[in-house]
Amino acid sequence: MAYQKRLKPWAVINSLSSSQIVIVSRHRSRADAEGYLGLLRQQKPTSKHEIVFEPAEDRAQEEVGR
Repeated sequence: MAYQKRLKPWAVINSLSSSQIVIVSRHRSRADAEGYLGLLRQQKPTSKHEIVFEPAEDRAQEEVGR
C-alpha cells in the first residue's frame, strides 16, 4: 500500500444501495471528514453520506485481492 493512502484512514462514503458504496473522499482526521460531510449534506440533502474509519490493514487486504 502506498504511504499516502495510509495517511488518510477517514473516508466519507455515499451509500447508493445496500450493496453499492462509493468512497467520495478521504481525510487525515475525523474533524476534516465531518466538515466535508457537513458541506455535502448542505449541497445534497437527499443523499446518504456517512463517515467510516478504514484502517490501513483493511485497505491492504482489499488491494491484495484485486
